[in-house]
Amino acid sequence: MARPAKREVAETCFELLNIEMVRLYHEKDDTSTARAALESIGFQVGHQLAERYSMDRPRFSEHLDVIKFICKEFWIELFKKPVDNLKTNRHREIFVLHDNKFRW
Repeated sequence: MARPAKREVAETCFELLNIEMVRLYHEKDDTSTARAALESIGFQVGHQLAERYSMDRPRFSEHLDVIKFICKEFWIELFKKPVDNLKTNRHREIFVLHDNKFRW
């Protein structure tokens, strides 16, 4: 199945949408409910993006394979730049990604 052509949206539009979502949820609910709702939306969007960008790949068998995919493909696709640094403690399965210009 052929993938549709990539569509892009100006970053300013995305930022304005985020600002309006936060404002709307804070007007509608108390702070903790708004925070939970926005976090849930962020999780769902992230999950859908990860599914979309990894659907043509075989299932990952190791945590390290997932981290490699995130650093080498997914991050570059989303932010148009590689991760600046990756710190790991594989024994405890802790992975920390550093992006020095991350704006969110």
